[in-house]
Amino acid sequence: MSAKTTIDPNTTNAAGFPPAPPEAHQRAVSKGDTRIVVMNGSRIVMKHDGRKWWNVEVTPVK
Repeated sequence: MSAKTTIDPNTTNAAGFPPAPPEAHQRAVSKGDTRIVVMNGSRIVMKHDGRKWWNVEVTPVK
């Protein structure tokens, strides 16, 4: 059985996926930066020491 494939050079996102978001908002992390994450009913305050993130405080979300 043979099938013909039509190639259209003008199509974008042929797989049906939206284009990736721009990454211009990302920046490098520096020592002393703070990040607050809320997950599973907890608020986690994390601080960066120049090498990795440390959980400093965990409190329940009210």
